[in-house]
Amino acid sequence: MAEANTLVFGATGALGRHVLDALAARGISPETITAAGRNHTRLGELASAGFSTAAIDLSDSAAVAELVARHRDVVLISGRDPDRLAQHESVIEAAKNANARHVYYTSGVRADDVRFEINADHRATEEALIASGVPYTILRNTWYIENYAQSLAGPRFTGVLAAATGDAVVAAASRKDLAEALAVVVTTTGHDNVTYSLSGDTDFAYADIAKAMSVVLEREVTYQPVAPEELREILLNSGMDGELASFLVSLDETIAAGVFARVGNDLSRLLGRPTTSLVEGLTAQ
Repeated sequence: MAEANTLVFGATGALGRHVLDALAARGISPETITAAGRNHTRLGELASAGFSTAAIDLSDSAAVAELVARHRDVVLISGRDPDRLAQHESVIEAAKNANARHVYYTSGVRADDVRFEINADHRATEEALIASGVPYTILRNTWYIENYAQSLAGPRFTGVLAAATGDAVVAAASRKDLAEALAVVVTTTGHDNVTYSLSGDTDFAYADIAKAMSVVLEREVTYQPVAPEELREILLNSGMDGELASFLVSLDETIAAGVFARVGNDLSRLLGRPTTSLVEGLTAQ
């Protein structure tokens, strides 16, 4: 078996699945890629597909260091754990100590803008990565189109997309597009110590998102802007617990502030094609 040279943390997640597919599509042999994650079922599927695999908890710094030391390139797909910053820093420290050739990190769009608390962990991870001295590429990912697919249930029955986002615009992109851009960077040269801001080609208003939902659901959907407290009441009345409802409301307020508006053409330039449309992204698997 060929030596595994590329380590992908977060490989069992939704973005990780597309990253592995994109790397393989660009000619990297699956057996030279180590897919690392916590989902044992998914790791078994990846092993059957020919990938090297590693079950790993990023909170185990010793295990992280041992795994990183066996690879040249490290792809760090940002986690979602409450302590993800410490986990990210553990990976970066391990890469530094192992003299890794390159670290690729999936950050968040506008991570350097201190107005957006949603990006605090991304900003701190970027700072740690740059300070480490390890050659890096940072890919600041925008909002996923697929996030709106998770919101189709309400409009399916009510015909209304309610959100506390005002007249905000979102240059959303599909996970597949963002994964393909990462694979392009991993498999080509000229990306050392570069930060890319990855947005979709179009700033979508929520009325545009409602229109795309209309196509997907085959029924008319309209956007209904609501005040944050009104949205919280809607969510609570649907049976959602208070903590999650408050989080989703704060997320809408962040969107309303413009964090996910378009920042340039880095994504389509890396892809060499236009980014995926809303309708296609909403129906993709």
